[in-house]
Amino acid sequence: MTVEQPYVPHESFVRKRAEEAVGELKNLEPKAKRNTLRLVRNEIIGDRTKKFTFVREGAVQAVSQILRDALTNPADLDATTTDLVIQSAATLGSFSCGLEMGAEAVIESGAVADLTTLLGSCDSRLVTAAARAMRLLFKSSRANALSPLSDAAIHLLINLLSLKDELTAGVSASILAKCCEIHGQQDRIQSYGGLRAIMKLLQSKLLKVQESSMECLAAMTNENKELALAVSLEPETVSTLLKLSKTGNPSVKLLACRCITNISTQPDAPEEIEKLRVHLLPIVIKLLKQLLYAQDPHVPHVLAKLLYDKQDLQNVAYDSNAVFLLTSWLSSLRGKEEEDREAKYLKEGILTAIGIISQHNEDARRSVIELDGIPTIVESLRDEDDGVRAAACLCAKSLSRSRKAIKSSLFEAKIDAPLLSLLSDPSRQVQQTASATLCNLVLSFMPMKENILAAGGVRELAALSKSPDSILRLHSTWAIKNLLYRADRVLKERVMEELTWPQLLALLNDSEPDVQVQAVTIVRNLVFGKKEDIEPVVQYQDGEVLSILERILGPQSGSSAEMKKHAVYAVSNICSGSNKHKDMIMGSMILQSILQCLRDQQSCELRVAAAWVVINLTWQDAEDEASVRSRQLRLTQMGFEAQLESMLEDSSLNVKDRVLAALRGITRGTRRGSAV
Repeated sequence: MTVEQPYVPHESFVRKRAEEAVGELKNLEPKAKRNTLRLVRNEIIGDRTKKFTFVREGAVQAVSQILRDALTNPADLDATTTDLVIQSAATLGSFSCGLEMGAEAVIESGAVADLTTLLGSCDSRLVTAAARAMRLLFKSSRANALSPLSDAAIHLLINLLSLKDELTAGVSASILAKCCEIHGQQDRIQSYGGLRAIMKLLQSKLLKVQESSMECLAAMTNENKELALAVSLEPETVSTLLKLSKTGNPSVKLLACRCITNISTQPDAPEEIEKLRVHLLPIVIKLLKQLLYAQDPHVPHVLAKLLYDKQDLQNVAYDSNAVFLLTSWLSSLRGKEEEDREAKYLKEGILTAIGIISQHNEDARRSVIELDGIPTIVESLRDEDDGVRAAACLCAKSLSRSRKAIKSSLFEAKIDAPLLSLLSDPSRQVQQTASATLCNLVLSFMPMKENILAAGGVRELAALSKSPDSILRLHSTWAIKNLLYRADRVLKERVMEELTWPQLLALLNDSEPDVQVQAVTIVRNLVFGKKEDIEPVVQYQDGEVLSILERILGPQSGSSAEMKKHAVYAVSNICSGSNKHKDMIMGSMILQSILQCLRDQQSCELRVAAAWVVINLTWQDAEDEASVRSRQLRLTQMGFEAQLESMLEDSSLNVKDRVLAALRGITRGTRRGSAV
């Protein structure tokens, strides 16, 4: 039996038909144009090939011109012209749907202004046609090319939210959602009462309308503290969202979860709202499984936001197999051509969620390694999309907290090269996360550290230490500090050639206290080791570094206990040097500050560090007994011996041990030691 094959028109026939249709749209009378519009729309719906051909032959411009001409005298619209306007709007919407070229043509034709005008029409049919066409255009992949809607247009859309025709109101809500996502017009929409109107529309009995309402609500409350708080204070809205998060199909649940996540993750969210994160987690994990193959880009983002800064929830997510699901999903994307923004957004969300779950969980990090997720993460560091690169950096940062990951998988994947290149990335967020990741990579694993040094990593970090961005200064200074941890003299010299002493002084006097802390720790690491390591530090500009340490430890400095601790350890390491180095400390005002640190009852670490200073000042070589005795006498006169005796019953065992050693040093000298 012969099976009849469907008829597929030849390309030349489609092109000829498109040419004829465009000619008719330009030349026929209104009634005939209306019929042609209807035929064109029926032909292109669901057929990308025909749609492409019609667009190429100028059909969009012809339809847009019909709409513009019909609106020349909007007060004189007769039945035929009204129908012509409706058909024109619907056809423009069809051209926008599913074809980038079609959406671009509609935007370029200037039809958006005419469609916006129709939103204020007294004829509900015109309003509905215009709104539907605009929704299709705003949902297209080319929507980012649209200019932000004017205040008048937004006002018209918000007015539509209160229509008796709830379906058209829902269409308006979808458009407003895109205004928020694309152009960040949340506050502008709110200024016209948009948030309250959306919450009212959420109470509709039509699920389709509720979906549009949640779409807009999610967009308005995303990263908007004020609007998220306003929603959290509306019990009816929260109750409806909770109900929808438990019932309906997965896409409805996800929309509700997006809204609840936005309001429950705000820093100042009411306690009862913040607790909803616990309620949402099992729902979102289930959605992760259900929507894995649907490739819904929002699920991993919701999960990531829900877990952020909640270590207990991160552990629950790991125990619920989330890392396996996410890493498998990520691996399935590897090697694919991902050109559209939605695919990039999906990848960004997956990487972010993996990074957050594995931030504090070694088992999660191990799972990512065992599931072979690292190659994709490293590849993503080179992605063209800023968000994907930043998310990949977050993953790398979390994984770099594991010594096993650094020594094996990250090193084998050669993560150092792409990571270093990101230090000069055009995205500030990417730079910040990449520099934070390097802090971990340079700390202990020598092959990785050597690769970073050989690739000019210190030069890049030194340049970032001069950045006007305080976070970049902090991370780069932190990374340099870690490079210098237990470093030999050769490495110290290499680092200081790039960082330079003037820049170190600038960091020690930085406007940000956190940066100062890291800079002081750089000094602490520089003077750890041999006498030859100490000399360049104390000699620079006749002891300028010592003067800064003196200022930091001074009674009027206002320095934090953390900063003082590192400064005292730096002093302690200097005191482990030669008699000349010890005498420099003895001749300064630093000793008075060290005595005050011994009396500090708030910080055990500070008291331990101060005791180390005394221990190293009173350590004795056979040939310098006279020098030691002189220092012992001076310390006793200053009150150190009495202070140490009063600390023999200190609440901290570590303090007591160091105090005993320091007392032995003052009375008869003791064995030398260094504090890292």
